[in-house]
Amino acid sequence: MMPTPPTTGLHRMALTAVLTLCATLNGVTLVWMLAKQPHINADFLGFWAYPRFSPLLEIYNPDAMMRFQQALYPGFKSYYPFTYPPDFLLATPWLRDLSYTTAKTVWTLAGLTAFTAAGLGLFKGRTVPVLALLASPAALLTLVLGQTSFFAGALLLGGLALLRERPVLAGIAFGLLTLKPQMGLLLPLLLLARCEWRTIAAAVLTAGALVMLSCALLPPELWRLWVQSLPQIQRDYFSGGANLNVMITPAANLRHLGASPALAIAVQTICGLGAAGAVVTTARRTEYGLAVAVLLTATLLAQPHAYAYDAVILPAALALGWRANCPAWLKVLGGIVYLAPLAMLSPLASWCLYAPPLALLLAGLTALALKAPRGANSPA
Repeated sequence: MMPTPPTTGLHRMALTAVLTLCATLNGVTLVWMLAKQPHINADFLGFWAYPRFSPLLEIYNPDAMMRFQQALYPGFKSYYPFTYPPDFLLATPWLRDLSYTTAKTVWTLAGLTAFTAAGLGLFKGRTVPVLALLASPAALLTLVLGQTSFFAGALLLGGLALLRERPVLAGIAFGLLTLKPQMGLLLPLLLLARCEWRTIAAAVLTAGALVMLSCALLPPELWRLWVQSLPQIQRDYFSGGANLNVMITPAANLRHLGASPALAIAVQTICGLGAAGAVVTTARRTEYGLAVAVLLTATLLAQPHAYAYDAVILPAALALGWRANCPAWLKVLGGIVYLAPLAMLSPLASWCLYAPPLALLLAGLTALALKAPRGANSPA
């Protein structure tokens, strides 16, 4: 057996230390939340309110939602607009029957369970990559805020885990991911490039079934109202009302620096096209694990609206790249991007730009993928 190179041993020690510290922080936070159930300004306030809102045709009206939530939560001075497509409401009616405390507990544990299962499926039961997923600062934000990232991440990672052996089940997962459509923005490119026709068919049928079911159970007019609400969401996004400091997209970073909306949109479009090109280029020219790593990283760079908690999927990309003879500089860059959400919540938030290192990471992973042997089938 060849001795382990010193640099490799050092990298493993650093990885172990980072994961241990992050896992401890996340574990303590989870126990504290479940024990104390603090009433903080968490995004879950919005998810708990949405299925209680009435009249339903006003759900995309920001003023109506603000009045409703401030009446529902005494002392609450902000509000959480409903920005999801109408079929998202099909997944939340059970929240009406539970108190806030019980609902938040069930929501958190269900999301963690689904996300863990998806990670174990993608990495074939290997525990270190799954620990990296659960210990990430992005996962910590998801825990604290009660966001949907664990559920969306579970559908995305779970579908990618199933794609080659259970293509129909993968398509069902991807179809359900349309409940948060921006997380699957580049998936069609990967599926088309790999000619995954059964998965594409299952995804289209699942998404169509969700739309038809929502039209049967909810006012169909909601779909028109949702589309009409998107420009207002964009205006709020660029005005800074969408917490630009914790957004990770190129457009958000540029607006945070004072760039004009026109420049932000132009750069976001260029980055999106570049990310799409990376996915298409690597989808069939490299082994599956690296193609997935490129897709996950590109997804975060390409989508126009993404927050730090959406980066829960990024550790999967880093773990897949780490096993592919990844150069030291790319590992260091991956570590910086992995830990970046912590800085975004610190006094350094105004100086923290997530998109530039993310773009460099995508470029590095793409180059790594194109150097890998073609036709390899290892998932990792």
